Amino acid sequence: MSIYKGAALVAAIATTFTTTSVMAYEAGDFIARAGWAHLEPNDDADDFSNLPGTSVKVDSADTLGITFSYLVTDNIGIGLLGVWPFTVDIKGDKGALANDDKVADTKALPPTLTLQYHFDAGPDFHPYIGAGINYTYFWDESTKSNSTLGGSRVDLENSWGLAGELGLDYTLANDYLVSAQVWYVDISTTARSKGVLGDPSLAGKADIDIDPWVFMLGVGKKF
Repeated sequence: MSIYKGAALVAAIATTFTTTSVMAYEAGDFIARAGWAHLEPNDDADDFSNLPGTSVKVDSADTLGITFSYLVTDNIGIGLLGVWPFTVDIKGDKGALANDDKVADTKALPPTLTLQYHFDAGPDFHPYIGAGINYTYFWDESTKSNSTLGGSRVDLENSWGLAGELGLDYTLANDYLVSAQVWYVDISTTARSKGVLGDPSLAGKADIDIDPWVFMLGVGKKF
């Protein structure tokens, strides 16, 4: 789904509700949101240690995003970003892998916990900012048989990193809402290629900074 289709979907849902004036968020409120999430890597990778001049890049991905906020006070909240597990494609970029459209893929899950500040902006608009920590879990890594690393086992280390977010909720009738959110997440991993049995030339490792921007458009409800 493109960002334009995502925006159109949210706008269409919004028109099905009649907007009413409600109270701003306050201590004890719990907000749940779900929608389309797009991960756009701002990646950078070192050379594979056994393949000088060779590096990879990480492709963008789309998935279902789920976020929650709990208001500890009228302005301070705790936020949680979760997504449906998604597949990350790793592509060749330079050197021996330059012609490999897809070197490997891996499943990823990046839950992110933030401390949020919610601004007083009237009864309907609820902007907020937040900062916190991310943990990204990688599993089910595999290489493509027709790539340079085909047949070699690749493992990615799990990652801890910092994260920042901006968000805006717009309240509709009956405490329903539409929302837009963006995060910048520090995700750094080490990819290790085990090589092919009897051929250690493809064994090696490379540090990869994925550092994605995560954009989400969704709908939700205040409880």
